[in-house]
Amino acid sequence: MRVIVKIVLSHEVLETSQFSHFYKEIERLIASGGKILMLDFSKINVLKNSELMSVVAIVKLVRDSACILLISAMSEQVRILFELTGLEQIFQCLPPLEEVRLKSELTEPLGGLQSVAS
Repeated sequence: MRVIVKIVLSHEVLETSQFSHFYKEIERLIASGGKILMLDFSKINVLKNSELMSVVAIVKLVRDSACILLISAMSEQVRILFELTGLEQIFQCLPPLEEVRLKSELTEPLGGLQSVAS
């Protein structure tokens, strides 16, 4: 059974004074059966250097476990930062929900079949 744990990141959580508690909480989630961790960046538009280092620490923790790490709701600025640092190669980024909806809409009949009206 796969257990998906969604973790909503915020600037407060990634700050150094609160990060150690947050890190221990992620360790607990992994130990309790979390197999897929999804980091939700919806509350973060830009990452400061110290916050980026916190994200790297989470990546290392998850990579050392048997978990899968997913990223969702990443802003364009954060995505560019991850590309520049090579972090985008470590985990899978989920496309924005709008893109998923567009790709799943049918634009032609199934199998290319035309409907026939009598």
